[in-house]
Amino acid sequence: MQNDAGNHAVDLSQLTSSEDSIFRIPGLFKMHNEQAYAPYKFSIGPWHFGKTQELRTGQNMKESYLVRFINRFEDPEAKKDELEEAIKREREKARICYEGGDVYGGKNLDVAIEEFEEILLLDGCFIIELLCTRDAPQVFSWVNYQVILHDLLLLDNQIPWFVLELLFDEIHDQPQFTDLTLVKLARDFFASAIPPCEFQQLQTSNILHVVDFVWRFWSDSQKMRLGSYNERFTKKSIPSATRLKEAGVKFEVIIEERLRHTLDVRFNKGVLEIPCLLIGPWTETILRNLIIFEQCSIGCTPCVTWYAVLLDCLVDTADDVDLLSRAGVLENRLNPEETAKFLNRLRDNTLINGFRYDKLCEDVNNYCKRGWPRWRASLIQNYFTKPWAIVSVVFATIVLFFTIMQVFYK
Repeated sequence: MQNDAGNHAVDLSQLTSSEDSIFRIPGLFKMHNEQAYAPYKFSIGPWHFGKTQELRTGQNMKESYLVRFINRFEDPEAKKDELEEAIKREREKARICYEGGDVYGGKNLDVAIEEFEEILLLDGCFIIELLCTRDAPQVFSWVNYQVILHDLLLLDNQIPWFVLELLFDEIHDQPQFTDLTLVKLARDFFASAIPPCEFQQLQTSNILHVVDFVWRFWSDSQKMRLGSYNERFTKKSIPSATRLKEAGVKFEVIIEERLRHTLDVRFNKGVLEIPCLLIGPWTETILRNLIIFEQCSIGCTPCVTWYAVLLDCLVDTADDVDLLSRAGVLENRLNPEETAKFLNRLRDNTLINGFRYDKLCEDVNNYCKRGWPRWRASLIQNYFTKPWAIVSVVFATIVLFFTIMQVFYK
């Protein structure tokens, strides 16, 4: 893969899409890793309902969570009837969210009205009960938690957020929930999928679904600092991490006290400052679905897509992954080759309008053109990395000094 930010991204206007928020994933995005878009065990919403035996088995667990939810009330059966009526009143509003079908012209939603209502109620109660299980990684086995996390973060495996709000409002008056909000519960449950940011600054109005909720954590602090950026996408890029090191660029992870935001990368006096990114089994799923959400949503600032372009520039091979891991920029829990491969393909087939890191790339490239940083880096790399080399340089310097002094005094 070549580090040219224009190879896989095209300077076009925003991808045309329906205003509907829960659509099928376009096929071209699934080329490299279809598993990053397919639910393992739990279908949420109608798009994947009953598709595989594993998903049909997952219905049993969801039904048990529905029972747990209605058992929170004095008369569970009466409450279930009441909830069914509430869902029925909102079904047309919910159905509109799916009417975009495949934004590239695929099939629209084809499910009976009664079945659609049942899906909304069952899946909504399942998610609310999951969120109410506040110590999710401890309650579930770690493997099951990862499966649930993966399935809930798929763009076409969603139900509208307002359905979740409707159901949570039913239990909000209960003592254990009076001081909580749906947003706080969701933040705690998805903590491993969201980067650090100022929660008080998070925009929580008009959330579309869980993926939109998580995206706001990735993007909100970034939007606070966007300032001006080049609205035309250019082919500016930077060399890979190993080549930057050879040119004298240093990598510095942002320590906790100075933590700004995962996407807030800066270059200052030869130091590329990058907040730490955790690379785990679920990272590709999260980033890919956030990128597609940006690509297929009108007026959505492509913060994560820009970040993917920058990562693609920095990482060519496993050596780059190892270098960034040693610097603390990546907390890599995968095989380095596997990580490099997925980062190289992450932004493939994306459309970009503007580039947040355009000025950063320009500053880095200008720095790399200077002679002294490269010579200094080469000197350190070749002569000051091993004790014997240091001794040799010092000895040679002393000999040279005395030779010059001898010539001078003669």
